[in-house]
Amino acid sequence: MGRLAVWADRSGLPREPDVWLRTETIDAFVLSGCVGMDGSTVQTLRARARRVREALVWVQRGEAPPVRLSSPRDPHPPYESGELARLRSWAGNLPGQARLDGLALMALGAGCGLMPVEVIRVRGSHIRLTRSKVAVLDEELLEAAGSSYLFRPGRKVEAAKNLVNSWPARHRPHVGLPPLSARRLRSTWIVGLLANGISEAVVAQAAGMASLAALAPYHRWVPPLPQEEVIRLLHGHRR
Repeated sequence: MGRLAVWADRSGLPREPDVWLRTETIDAFVLSGCVGMDGSTVQTLRARARRVREALVWVQRGEAPPVRLSSPRDPHPPYESGELARLRSWAGNLPGQARLDGLALMALGAGCGLMPVEVIRVRGSHIRLTRSKVAVLDEELLEAAGSSYLFRPGRKVEAAKNLVNSWPARHRPHVGLPPLSARRLRSTWIVGLLANGISEAVVAQAAGMASLAALAPYHRWVPPLPQEEVIRLLHGHRR
């Protein structure tokens, strides 16, 4: 909580706990104030800040904390090989703002592995450059968003019901292509990393998962390694 308070003060927010513990403040802190932390630590910080908020609301207003709903643990299947490239081509040909929104959704989902609740809160100002001066996302998207939201920047509220799901419902690809899904995009990102041999510990950390066990359901879509690669890994690298 001290880290959140310091970040809020440095960001110019009023020195009021009610302001610090707003949902949008906590999410902004997680996105821009926790750079360099591993995914599990960031998730813990966010969860604890929200629990503190629930406790204060209960004490001050007598309001019970919201009911925590559970959902199936099975992840959504990834897109098949070639579908992602065709979907990007389709999104790139949409008119006006729909084009930028489609590309942003794909970049944040398939490119960064963000969950829907994270997609809607990312602003252009949250995007940083690497040491090589390469933007994490497409430079065009960054310039178009500015300090506004990267996905659907014209909205007046930070979060609304079905904000992510309503976009694919309005913009459907031509026959032969599946609709865009933020959860399928995230699954594609995770499976792609695993298929490329990236360490499970690295993938779980980047995905913000609490443990490696959360990756187990995704392995059904990871193709087996070729026999030659298996032998090479078992025997180690030879000079």
